[in-house]
Amino acid sequence: MRSRARLTIARLGWLLVVPLAVAGCKRPYRIGERVLVEWEEGKLYPAYVVDVRGTARYRVHFDGYDERWDEEVGVDRIRGRIEGSVAPPPAPAKVVRAAGAPTGSGAVGLGNPYRVGDRVRVTWRGSVYAATVLEVAGKGHLLVHYDGYESAWDEKVPLERVITRRP
Repeated sequence: MRSRARLTIARLGWLLVVPLAVAGCKRPYRIGERVLVEWEEGKLYPAYVVDVRGTARYRVHFDGYDERWDEEVGVDRIRGRIEGSVAPPPAPAKVVRAAGAPTGSGAVGLGNPYRVGDRVRVTWRGSVYAATVLEVAGKGHLLVHYDGYESAWDEKVPLERVITRRP
């Protein structure tokens, strides 16, 4: 009887240890990583990790949205890392309403949210660099100057490479 109880306890132990070990193998997200986050209506939006708030909580900035939409999210809402560019789905209804655009099936995206002089973070070949917006070059591009580099490195970049504003 006693050996049967030990065997049952050992099985229960394995039932607890294996899932924890598998979950523990997942690499934690770091500041600067681009991730897909479930935001509203079950849709996934590209975001940028701006702060780590513990082992399973992160502050994220959603690509193409104002900083007021930054949010602290649990690891359960992060669906994975982003490699390359991802086009976000249409803006959630609450964002469209807050921007003053009409809601419904005819609602359109918010356009280019950046202005000349905005300080931003831009990806270039897998790294993130601080930059300043020199010119809004249409709805989908910005001319930026990389802070600390000469003007020869100024570049016209698509909005997908601009990951967040910075202070």
